[in-house]
Amino acid sequence: MATRKYHHGEVRETATRAALEMIEQDGIDALTMRALAKAVGVDHRALYRHYPDRDAVLAAVAAEGYRQLLSDQQLACEGASSPLQTAFEVYVGFALDHPHLHALMLTRSRRAMDAHAALGAAVKAELDQLKIWSRQALGAGQGERETDARDLAFAALAAAYGLVTLASTASLMSRSPEDLRAFVTDQVNGVLTGQLLRFGRS
Repeated sequence: MATRKYHHGEVRETATRAALEMIEQDGIDALTMRALAKAVGVDHRALYRHYPDRDAVLAAVAAEGYRQLLSDQQLACEGASSPLQTAFEVYVGFALDHPHLHALMLTRSRRAMDAHAALGAAVKAELDQLKIWSRQALGAGQGERETDARDLAFAALAAAYGLVTLASTASLMSRSPEDLRAFVTDQVNGVLTGQLLRFGRS
């Protein structure tokens, strides 16, 4: 295999992008250290100097997924009348458009988050922002109703994850991509509406 010459730090960044592309196209099982090294154009031993093992690569890709998701949500929520609802509409679209990446992101364990600082930080940033939008939906100020905001975000996230997972595994009745997206979004919005009624605004 012909190897490529990289400047310092480029191998890790290039490997993360290549791993993301491999997972997006063929799923998590397609990723091996040797296959990744070949895609990057380096000897697999050189790859281990940047990533100690496959789990570290998966953590880096999952972290990138969370950063992309949050960036998309923040952009869509600028000036939105209902940021929480908008954020979950973006979530549903992201998850359906990137099923393999979404599955990777939502199956990383607490242990993986603790072991890989970048992943833990990316997950925390997403959850913290969801709680901010949840607090706004509850009509609460900063530092108020934090438990309710957390539970509201968690309930909507659980509904979105469950429905998207069913859709990705073809466990929902056959639908067109547009109909499926509309159906999942509508169901998640229903959960949000029900939870807001349950918690009530301040």
